[in-house]
Amino acid sequence: MPRLTSDKEPISPYRVIWELMQAVDPQNTVVTHDSGCPRDQLVPFYETVVPHGYVGWGKSTSLGSSLGLIMGAKLARPDWLAVNVMGEAAFGMVGMDFETAVRNRIPTMTILVNNGVMGGYTKKQPIACELFGIHRLSGNYARVAEALGGYGERVERVADLKPALKRAMDVTNSGNAAFLEVITAEEPDFPGGN
Repeated sequence: MPRLTSDKEPISPYRVIWELMQAVDPQNTVVTHDSGCPRDQLVPFYETVVPHGYVGWGKSTSLGSSLGLIMGAKLARPDWLAVNVMGEAAFGMVGMDFETAVRNRIPTMTILVNNGVMGGYTKKQPIACELFGIHRLSGNYARVAEALGGYGERVERVADLKPALKRAMDVTNSGNAAFLEVITAEEPDFPGGN
């Protein structure tokens, strides 16, 4: 609970999950995640109460899979809110497909947790990280979403997170794809000690 309800900034990715759980109606929402940190952080805490309210998989899925998966989930349940949570590396792999949701009027909500790094690389490839910064990522992804025709908003303060989620849900209810880029801290601790 201390991490889920933390007021620290940059925002804890666990706080993003907590606010998402508080904002949605779990009876009419499907949530998925991308590979890597978003999966590791969402899976232990997001509570689903109906069949198909959560779509998940193991560690072997390619980065970016959640964007296409959530569009398919929205098409299967057009009356439900459809949310995917991904990191900036995943968006870097498939982000242009956000335009597919816009063009085809598939009103999904993407939450990008932007911590500026690809998690775990400093342990796996310390020399390349130190010498070349291979784990560092940058960009304003909300602007990319806007340029692709969807709703984009960047959130940097905890106090702005809840109203931003509401605005994004309103956008999806009006028929357009929404994208929230939440600037988060790098979270080194995962449930289960990963």
